[in-house]
Amino acid sequence: MLRRLAQADSELEVPIDVEVVTPPPADAPEGFRERLALALGTTDARLLDAAERGYKGTWPTVQAYLLERLALTMGPNFAEALAGREPAALLRTYCGDERLVWSIAVSDAQVMVFELPRESTRAAAIAARLYPDDPDLLV
Repeated sequence: MLRRLAQADSELEVPIDVEVVTPPPADAPEGFRERLALALGTTDARLLDAAERGYKGTWPTVQAYLLERLALTMGPNFAEALAGREPAALLRTYCGDERLVWSIAVSDAQVMVFELPRESTRAAAIAARLYPDDPDLLV
């Protein structure tokens, strides 16, 4: 009986799909892709690739990232003036209708920050997954 099972097992062919995956960004934390897939609730390669292209790095908070970006574009004085705003208001000011910015926690003291142009169809799909109850993000 065992001989027949071994023979039948050796005749079994299982197709194996091999997918070539590029390495994650150099400064990405350990578990980068797993965290991204869990946060977006998908394994859709196109959506994950688009999100990965939007990876900007790690910061203590999203607000720290936003203030750094504003300081680069508007000057440090403008960024300092905005530093006192509520985090949600600062995010709305920075993103407007042009950008989608979101974060994924790495630890209590660090988040991965992502930014995509809002006109991207992938950004709309990501927004729908991250904020399903906010129809304003889907415009």
